[in-house]
Formats: sequence, structure tokens, C-alpha cells
Amino acid sequence: MRRRLFAVLAVPALLALGGLAGWSLHRPAADARAYAVMRGIAVQVSLDEAPPEYVFWGGDSQVELQPGGQRPCGLDFVNGGFSGATAAAYLDHLSGLTFRHRPKAAALTIGTNDILLKNTPRSAEAAARFEATVEAIVKRLQAVSPRLVVTALPPIGRESSRFLDAAAVPDYSQRLRALCGRLTCTFADPFASLRDGETGYAKPGALRDGLHLAAYRPAMAALEPVLCAP
Repeated sequence: MRRRLFAVLAVPALLALGGLAGWSLHRPAADARAYAVMRGIAVQVSLDEAPPEYVFWGGDSQVELQPGGQRPCGLDFVNGGFSGATAAAYLDHLSGLTFRHRPKAAALTIGTNDILLKNTPRSAEAAARFEATVEAIVKRLQAVSPRLVVTALPPIGRESSRFLDAAAVPDYSQRLRALCGRLTCTFADPFASLRDGETGYAKPGALRDGLHLAAYRPAMAALEPVLCAP
């Protein structure tokens, strides 16, 4: 029992360090599922106790690491991020959540875990699968919120190019932009100031570990004008 409890508690720490599912951590699948269950409970508690008006931001570790206590649009912030989530995994997580009150605005940041080199993310099959899954996520969030903002993928560090396809960052971001044009969601890039042109890479010092942002509050501040627009 003690060993199992340690595994459940250790997974979030490992995810914060490694970020993406199945990379160098090689953690057991059971530990990943246990973490997702525990994280789902935490997100559901936040949703259950949220006031009638709040902002919801869903996605992967780039969302989960957003600091608490922020008040975008002057409202409570419910963090719906799941570290390590691909688009497909996030659709499953989102399907298990219940929204007691409708968020006044919602945002989505997803895709980094979908651009592993080994999955050939820019192949027609992989890209089509990603778009179809994100479309399902968007429709789910649009069903619970009158305003949805979908963000571009954040840039990656050059040291991450051994397992991530940097060129897929702008590629998938453009696919999300086109998706929002079709589904009438709003597209935004709160990570624009971190980018080294259109390379998919981040500027030096923009990331803390080749993957996660060095500072998260500026991304929220950059997203807020779009998220809170009339």
C-alpha cells in the first residue's frame, strides 16, 4: 500500500520534470493512469466549487503549470490542464468532467505531446487524426462556454529536437487557426514573444527545460485581452 501511494504521489513530480508522455521517464502505464485519475479529481473539485462565472483553461502541462490565484477577466481561474496529455488523452479527460456552471470564457492549449518525431506528426494521417480530435474537444468546450479561445502550440527548445518535430509547431498551429475559422472559435498566440521566428523553436532563455515556459504569468497576460474581449 505504501509503495502504491508513493507511486501515485511521485508521478506529478516526474511529469513536471519530463512533461511529455512516455519519453525518457519510461514510467509504468499504471502510474500514468493513476496520475490522470488524481488530476481529474482535482480539476473536478475546482469545477464543482467554482462560482457562477469563471474562466476555464484546458490542455496539457503548459496549462497545468499556470500558477493559481490569477484572475483573468477579473474572474476566478479554473485550471483544467493535464500534464502529458495528447489531444486524444485530453478528449478522454474532458469527457469525464462535469461543468456545474458554464465558464464565461474557456481556452485550450494542446498539441505539444502530439508532435513526437516517432509519430511522424506532419504525415497526412497523423495530422488528420489530430485535427479530428481537437475538433471534438472544441465542440465539447463550445457546448459549455459561450467563448472559446484556442492557442497556438508553444515553441520548443532546440535540445528537444531529438524527440520533437519543431516544424510541426507552426504546422499544427496553422491547422488550429484554420480549425477555428471553420468552427467559429477564436485563435490566439500568447507565446508569440517567445518564438524564434517561424522555426518552431523558442528564443534563448524562454524555456526552463527545453519544453516548459520559464515564466507562465506572461502567457496568461498575453491571452487575457483575447479571452476577455466582448
